[in-house]
Amino acid sequence: MRSGRKVLRKKLIGDKVESYYPEPIHKVDPMFEDPLVQRRLDKLDRLHRRGKGPPKKGQGKRASKKK
Repeated sequence: MRSGRKVLRKKLIGDKVESYYPEPIHKVDPMFEDPLVQRRLDKLDRLHRRGKGPPKKGQGKRASKKK
C-alpha cells in the first residue's frame, strides 16, 4: 500500500520558489503609486458621479427587495 512517505521526505521548496519573484514595489517604496490602482479609482469615481457605481455594502438589489 502506498503511503506518500517519499513525498513528505523531500525538502520544502516554497522559499526557493518565492525567491524567483521580486519584492513588490509598493512594499519597497511607500511613496510609489501604482498607475493601475489609480486608474481603477478614477474610473470608480467617475461612475459614482454619474450614479452608475456599485451600491454600498448591504444596499444591493436583494436588500431593497420588498417581501
